[in-house]
Amino acid sequence: MSGANALPVGVVHVDQTGRISDVNPWFAEWASSTPDAIIGRPIEEFLVHADDDLFPSPDGPGPWVMVPPGHPGRAVMVARHSEGSDEVLVVSEASERFRALRDLRRRYALADRTRTRLELIMDSSVAFATATTEERLAQVLADATQRAYRAEESTVYLHEPDGTSVVAAGPDPLQGRIGAETLIDLVSAPRRIIKVVDPEEGERLLPGLGDAMRASGVHALIGAPLHHEESDFGAFISWFHHTRTFDAEAAPLAGALAGQAAQALATLRLQARLAHAAMHDEVTGLPNRRLLEAQMEEIVGSAGFAVLFIDLDGFKGVNDLLGHHAGDRMLHEAADRLLAGVRSEDLVARYGGDEFVIVARDVDNPAVAWEIAERVLEGLRSDPGASPAGQLLSASIGVAVAPPGAAVLPEQLMRQADVAMYRAKAAGGNRIVLADDDRAMTPFSR
Repeated sequence: MSGANALPVGVVHVDQTGRISDVNPWFAEWASSTPDAIIGRPIEEFLVHADDDLFPSPDGPGPWVMVPPGHPGRAVMVARHSEGSDEVLVVSEASERFRALRDLRRRYALADRTRTRLELIMDSSVAFATATTEERLAQVLADATQRAYRAEESTVYLHEPDGTSVVAAGPDPLQGRIGAETLIDLVSAPRRIIKVVDPEEGERLLPGLGDAMRASGVHALIGAPLHHEESDFGAFISWFHHTRTFDAEAAPLAGALAGQAAQALATLRLQARLAHAAMHDEVTGLPNRRLLEAQMEEIVGSAGFAVLFIDLDGFKGVNDLLGHHAGDRMLHEAADRLLAGVRSEDLVARYGGDEFVIVARDVDNPAVAWEIAERVLEGLRSDPGASPAGQLLSASIGVAVAPPGAAVLPEQLMRQADVAMYRAKAAGGNRIVLADDDRAMTPFSR
């Protein structure tokens, strides 16, 4: 070994048993020891293969990157050859190169993750923009977040316009152990992204969450609120059934996907409100004339149906005497009573002014239509104290019937019911007139 003493690299002889039989001073100094203290000890006490797929496999021909046990940052490059029965290792310092290569690999990996996530954000942006329903949008978000984080499940929770909270997409791994409203509040109330790496952290965040995670086999989660401007729509949560930590890009990615989804959801709900406003009466909330005519087109040709054309008696006097606010209250009260007097399959619409129309489905003869009209008129007249100024509500009702299979246009039937209504009104109101029938010209009373 004397010839190796002056070499600027380490030289290590390893016998057939894997123990060191000789070393030069360079290696002894590198190992912070002396040759005498090293000789006779297993080579694995000083060098093990670096656990890193960046470098050649220990099964390959070498050279290899090796490190001291417990010190992965102190890397050396090792080449070997045989010398008699011994194996000779030539060891050279490689810590700087090792760190540089690892750093380079981390940078490449980061660039690759960034590219993948940007592609995911761009693809999701297109999918969000083309979603035409909230259900489809929620599913796009659930799929995107599950793919982005390689999660076992992703769940989208939404606040419905009526104030309820629902699971809009994805499974609920907690299986109702914690309600949708509570989970949304967990994320939405502080409007921040939450990252939970174990049930203990979950329990600290929300009492009961840790127990629910354990019972469901959930180890970790990440969630983000869905909010746009001043509107909170809900949240998404991705669930992991394995140990999971989150890198620095996890939260920004969650924020980007949640932000895009919330903006698309805001657009969908605005469109829904505009569409509803275009088809519904502002005062009563009932379908308006436009929606009535559209649905009449769908009803024609099906089973028989009847049209009840209704004009409130005395509405102009209430409007003139008590003002438009009282008139609006009267219209609203009348709408509520009309809805209460019909079947669930019937359509009630405000035609305009003080006129309403009821389309009663599956009516095959005038007698059934007459019974519906009587029930409606009786409902309008009940409980005078609930109407503005305690005034008794009454109406003039014209009824027209299209038997099953009748070749009649919607506007024809509407016209017949309208004419019958004017006949009832001309006769003093508070009565029902069947189109082409004079038998109901007496006032209604019970």
